[in-house]
Amino acid sequence: MFASAVTSNVGLARELSDARARLADQERQIQELNHRVANSLQLAADMLVFEQLRSRDPLAQAALEASRARLVAVGELHRYLYEHADAPSVEMAPFLTGLCEAVSASTGLRCRVQSDLTRVPGDMAQQLAIAINEFAINAAKHAYDGKPGGRLSVTSRREGQDLVLTVADEGKGLSDGRSANGGLGMSIVAAIVRDLKGALTVQSDRGAGAIFTIRAPLPSTRTIMLDRSFHSWAEL
Repeated sequence: MFASAVTSNVGLARELSDARARLADQERQIQELNHRVANSLQLAADMLVFEQLRSRDPLAQAALEASRARLVAVGELHRYLYEHADAPSVEMAPFLTGLCEAVSASTGLRCRVQSDLTRVPGDMAQQLAIAINEFAINAAKHAYDGKPGGRLSVTSRREGQDLVLTVADEGKGLSDGRSANGGLGMSIVAAIVRDLKGALTVQSDRGAGAIFTIRAPLPSTRTIMLDRSFHSWAEL
């Protein structure tokens, strides 16, 4: 009986060792894939710069520059989110601070963060980061007409069982053709809000900027803190 138990434990240890090896191999493959994605985004952005220099059409140049700026912003966001990909939960204050540094580097905006100590699931944080990135791209392009140095304020707080995220600029508002509903960026934001089972509200006055607020329900504290990753049980 003792020998059988030892054999069983040895078999279990071998299975865990094989599983860890497979997981390590998958992580290496994911890391390589992420490097390739980042390199591809950079290459595409460089090609757009080349085409922009060749073009003589001002409208084409503007379109190419807008596409290049979006690719750069997506690349910075991809890099930042990859660094937090394994986190089961995220504290919003430091997460948003780091995100805004990446946003500032890619858009030229001056990004300011105000957040409480609320923790959210890692996947929810990533979705909100994508929404913030889209708000920033739109603000840089439309609210500030591509001029660097515009202000972007990001605030996050818990209200009851909801997370309330607000992104505000101080640009020209949503008048003069700037729409809260049209465009690829706002379509992405709308899809994220639907996925989070939340709601998006928009406030704007001519010349007084725009304020975008996402309110989304938070899962229970127990759900947020529970790590179901392989690492958590493989090390038991």
